[in-house]
Amino acid sequence: MRSAEPVGHGALLAGMWNAARAQRLAHAFGFFGPPGVGKFLAAERLVLGLVCASGPGVPCLVCGACKRALAGTHPDVLVLDPVTQEVEEIYMSWITPRDEPDKEKRPPGGVALEEFLALRPLEGGWRAVLVREADRMGTEAQNALLKTLEEPGSDVLLVLESSRPERLLSTVRSRLVPARFAPLDRASVVSILRREGVDPGDLEELARWSRGAPGRALALASQSAGVIWNAVGRVLAGDLDPLEAAAALAEIEGEFPGRTPSAKARARARAVLDLAIEAVGDILRARAGASAERVAHPALAALSAAVPEARLEAGLERALEARQDVDANLDPALAVERVLLALAPPPAASTARRTVRTS
Repeated sequence: MRSAEPVGHGALLAGMWNAARAQRLAHAFGFFGPPGVGKFLAAERLVLGLVCASGPGVPCLVCGACKRALAGTHPDVLVLDPVTQEVEEIYMSWITPRDEPDKEKRPPGGVALEEFLALRPLEGGWRAVLVREADRMGTEAQNALLKTLEEPGSDVLLVLESSRPERLLSTVRSRLVPARFAPLDRASVVSILRREGVDPGDLEELARWSRGAPGRALALASQSAGVIWNAVGRVLAGDLDPLEAAAALAEIEGEFPGRTPSAKARARARAVLDLAIEAVGDILRARAGASAERVAHPALAALSAAVPEARLEAGLERALEARQDVDANLDPALAVERVLLALAPPPAASTARRTVRTS
């Protein structure tokens, strides 16, 4: 668990701690908003403030309870985090006890959510469960969670964090009090990136790319986003063969989570496809008259006059389809190839353009 104070969300947390002191805090929240805006960091901070010896309130970070929570050893705090566990889904065995021979599918710490909440609080205060990217739960796991959401017990807090709440069952969403997290202003993003040690020369560009989400900016920096967008732009312009680009992007260096090579390949393909979708979206916004300030990638948006709208729309459709294919464990390399081929100009047009440029 992290100790940093989430920028821009202090008022929300203060209100929740006030409600806890008045014994009016709801037992189940959905922390919803764009990826990277600090939703899960805020959830961690909320729990620190609840278990702190001087809480509920701003955590002191030095008492025994805070230190145990920060170290991940607090007996009354359970964190289900598929990101740090480097798994692609939240398994049923993480929610309800079951004999699971596959070690990867066993719950972190060896205790399922239902088992954890069946225990008495060992430190006499709150019991808290944080579920990161809760939309990674399948239908079976979400249905198993329903009873807990309905009857959690006293002094229990559940926080389900998600950037895609539409993937949660309506029966789950209806049992959560939604807390909406908005993007931060660019100055706040720059400040956070500076605090995280980002190269000063990259601060403004990453902040622009982030669209108000500092966590996303850090992820983009770690996944060679600039290289990916450059390749997509060159394919769109006809300056780079789409198959050559696909082969190069399949080997691009970066932090792509996954416990196995195939899982890392899927994560890399997701990153490429997500950035391609964003690039095409920026170009289409520029075609519709959006100002340079409203697009994250002015260099790509400059292609708006040169790339036919039909090709952009076809490429976007293929990219959205390919993104679903990768999630369905279809070949990630072929998915990226298919999208780049759709984005590239017809062979005759690209050949003619290269001939003109080299003559």
